[in-house]
Parts: sequence; structure tokens; C-alpha cells
Amino acid sequence: MTGYGAASRSSHNYKVTIELRSLNSKFFELSTRLPKSYAKFENDIRQILIQKLNRGKVSLLLNVEVLQADKRTLNINKPLAARYLEELRAFADELNIPADISLPFVLELPEVIPTEIDQEDPEEWELVQLALGAAIDHMLVSREEEGKALDRDLMERNDAIRFALTEIEKLAPERATAVRSRLDQALADLRDKVQDVDPNRFEQELIYYLEKLDINEEIVRLSQHIKFFNELRENGTSNGKQLQFVSQEMGREINTIGSKANHAAIQRLVVAMKDDLERIKEQVLNIM
Repeated sequence: MTGYGAASRSSHNYKVTIELRSLNSKFFELSTRLPKSYAKFENDIRQILIQKLNRGKVSLLLNVEVLQADKRTLNINKPLAARYLEELRAFADELNIPADISLPFVLELPEVIPTEIDQEDPEEWELVQLALGAAIDHMLVSREEEGKALDRDLMERNDAIRFALTEIEKLAPERATAVRSRLDQALADLRDKVQDVDPNRFEQELIYYLEKLDINEEIVRLSQHIKFFNELRENGTSNGKQLQFVSQEMGREINTIGSKANHAAIQRLVVAMKDDLERIKEQVLNIM
């Protein structure tokens, strides 16, 4: 589920800022932007996030500002830098070229300034943990607000399907009467052309045909699915898979009603139900 959380924590020596962003995903995925000195803590940060957020495509930005310059020194390896400089000048002499070597160039050479700074300060890591916890709390609030909006949308869409189904129930008797009337007229036309029509056999075929077109069973099943969907939505447990299954069953009944209807008003209601159901299916994917 999408969400955003940010937090800062400061002390006399440091200021730590963390930003979290999350997109919906069935699994937990983490991308981080950390200071080099915190690369070794990435797994610790990952475990904290997994425990609190469970899933999502999460991006984390960590910034640590040192407020007191004496809290960090460069730890320059001066003997190594001098050795590099000596070797480079000797090599330049061998090639008979000027030894135009700048200090920034020497400082960028391997291990002159160690990439893993052995200056771990418990105060700094504690601030990171505090800021991370606060950012996660803010993200969880953001997720909860989105979850409430999602729940309202699911409820409204499900209610719209239920209302459309109620309208279909009202139209069903009219539809059955119209179908029976058309078949009776077809029989009368046939009798004018063919004299030896067996009325009993025709009545049997008519009943069979009407049963095939009957949508009462689909209406009952769809009504039950709508009720069950709301029960699952309201119980507050992690039931995304169940909601997906029920929405698929709802779609099956709606499609059957549409294929049997042969009634303009009912077809319009079926199209509206399909539209609401597609939105439900999209939203259910955001639920664990």
C-alpha cells in the first residue's frame, strides 16, 4: 500500500533526517540511499522496516548532518599518501614528464581515506533508530488513512452493485412475461403455417427454454456474494485473497445474468455492475 513518512532527530552533535516512500507490492522490496558509513547497517534497517511494514516497495533516504566538526576526522593515511606521492614522482622522472600531482588526486587514491570510517558513534546510530521509528509511524498513519479511503470506495462500489441487482430483481418478472409473450406469438405464427404442431411438446420445450433463461438463481447467488464480501471487508483481518476470490465469483454471476438477460434495461444495469466490479478488483489487490 502506498504511503509516506518523514522524521528528523537532532542532538548537539548530529541531525538525522529520514524519508520513507512506499508503493503497493505483494512482497517487501527496499531501495536505500545511505551515507557510505551506514552501508553496514542496511540489513539492520531492512529488518526494522520488514517487521513494521510487512510489505510494499519501499524507498528510504537517510541523511546525517554532523553539527560538530570535531566529531568526525578524515583519518588520512598519511604514510600511504606520502608513499603514493613518492612513487608517482619517481615514475614521472622515469618517463621524463612533469610530476604535476595535486593533493585532491592523492586523497582519492585507494585507502588514503578509508571508505569504512571506523568512527562509529552510538549517539549517531541511536538518532538514526529514533528517526527511523518516527518515520515508520508516520507512514503507518498514512497507510491507515489510505486504507480507510479504500474501504469506503469498496463499500460504495459494492452497494452500487447491490442497488443495481435490486433493480434487476424488479425487472425480472417483466422480462419473463415479455419472453413468454414472444414465444406464444411465435407459436401462433407457427400454427398458421404448420397444422400438426404438438402443443404438449411445444409446452415442454417452452418450459425448458424459459428455465434456461431464468436468472433467479444467479440473482440469489450474487446477493449472497455481495453480503459475504461486506462481511469480509468489515471483519478487520488480513483477507485480501478471500476478497479476490469473492469478487471473481461476483463477476461470474454478473456475466451469466448479462448473457441470459436479453433485456435492454437489465443489460445497462449489468454494464454498470461490471464497471463497479472492475474497480473493486483493482482495489482488492492493495489488501493483504
